[in-house]
Amino acid sequence: MNRKQTLITAFGIGVIGGYLLKKGLDLRTPSPERVLAAVKAHVKRDLRIDGAWIHLQPENWMNGPLRQWVYRGGLTESVDGEAVHYDFIADARTGAVLRLERQS
Repeated sequence: MNRKQTLITAFGIGVIGGYLLKKGLDLRTPSPERVLAAVKAHVKRDLRIDGAWIHLQPENWMNGPLRQWVYRGGLTESVDGEAVHYDFIADARTGAVLRLERQS
């Protein structure tokens, strides 16, 4: 095999390997809907949730020196007839709530 064929073969193997790796990692990441359900279950003992939303694409977030994939979203509850909004950040792999802040 000459050098050109070797490079084409190596490139093809790399592309296929990258695709398979991404598919494998996607299987380990819960869907945004599952993460939202986990967040709601976690906070339901403290908040009466009226509404909730989540971004469908995870994003890279810096938590101090740590970098991790997260979902951002929000929750709404009624307090004395007034809507109170909260923003949350949840780990994209586990669904754990990393931050929950009441909006001003």
